[in-house]
Amino acid sequence: MIAGAAVALSLAGQAPPPPRKFLAVDAHRHRVTITLIASYDDANGGFNFDGYSRFLLWTVPKGWTVRVVCRNRGPLRHSCAAVDNAGSTKPAFRGASTPQPRVGLEAGHTARFTFRASKKGVYRFACLVRGHEEARMWDVLKITRGGKPSVVDLQAK
Repeated sequence: MIAGAAVALSLAGQAPPPPRKFLAVDAHRHRVTITLIASYDDANGGFNFDGYSRFLLWTVPKGWTVRVVCRNRGPLRHSCAAVDNAGSTKPAFRGASTPQPRVGLEAGHTARFTFRASKKGVYRFACLVRGHEEARMWDVLKITRGGKPSVVDLQAK
């Protein structure tokens, strides 16, 4: 199946693509790129990243550089931020959010941010536009002592 057909099926209500499609790892440079596509499809009423809501677990080793590409498919404004926990509005790491995360990006816009995974713990990638996190528009981010970067669908386990 070609990539465009997979996306078309996902957008038509089928399962989203495998989460690993949204993760790129540069082990040599200790750098990971995570792509969060807000409102990827109509799953959870469009309140999702990459077609998933609250069921992706991103794991990154401490000390690695995390690059995030936040793309908003719309129609609503959405943002991306790494925060400490539910309801947090301040990024957990310096620079770990799109500009004006409470306002969000307009439909069709993309923003990028980079941060260092400087402390172990469990965090969230969340949309900070009012009401969106409460609508389950978040993923889990775990910073570990070691290991390899990964992403898994917690529902598939």
